[in-house]
Amino acid sequence: MATDFSFARNLIDELDGWVNELAAPLMPPRLINTGQGMSRLELRKHTPHTVMIGKCVRAASGIRAALTLADLGYVVECAALLRDVSEFCTEIMAISSALNRKGELPRTVQTFVEQYFAPIPKTPEELEAADRARYVSREKLLKEVGGFLAASANVDSKQSLPVLRFLNMIYDKYVHGAYETTMELCDPDTSRFMMRGHLSPSKRQEFAEAVFLKLHEVVIAIEHTAAVTGQTEICEAVRNARRTMDGSIALPATKPR
Repeated sequence: MATDFSFARNLIDELDGWVNELAAPLMPPRLINTGQGMSRLELRKHTPHTVMIGKCVRAASGIRAALTLADLGYVVECAALLRDVSEFCTEIMAISSALNRKGELPRTVQTFVEQYFAPIPKTPEELEAADRARYVSREKLLKEVGGFLAASANVDSKQSLPVLRFLNMIYDKYVHGAYETTMELCDPDTSRFMMRGHLSPSKRQEFAEAVFLKLHEVVIAIEHTAAVTGQTEICEAVRNARRTMDGSIALPATKPR
């Protein structure tokens, strides 16, 4: 099967339109005076659905930025950003799985939602005076997603979760500047580091393919957000795009090396 990268690039161009439609019921934002001459914008509702939409904003923006970085040759920065995008998608799916089960949210998800809306300290003094929060871990959110996949898609979480953990570990290395990620920027022919973009077209293509693989997660996250917020037209449009993407992008199950 041929790989159609043009479809994936065009699909990335569609994301911000869908996400802005999802966010429209929360607009216009409110301007909140936080004192000391500072203010912040807030969406009009603070609900689990709002968290999902907020994370969709970051995922759509992040996947576009990651592709730009790959095209420019900033491959390790691209991978570091893809780690963020993956995190946002996991958070969206954890909330979606909880909402689909009906009833009260699991404590893990409820705490995550509350922490999302908690104001960030504005001064060192505020930070020192604040209680030390124990944030919901990635592992707990992954388990929420694993439970959802097991119930809705008959996916064995004992098999899927280790794969997700492994992929997260790989991308974590880019975030933390692991030794191997630094050496990816070394040109052995010149004994110099490529800090103005990787010079190899194949390396740029490799990371662009990683972006397109991650795009699938983003599209599924937006689809689930549209479903749980009752925006059926957007949900159907995203679902149709996902199905077309599934048929047009045939990439090997590889990761950036």
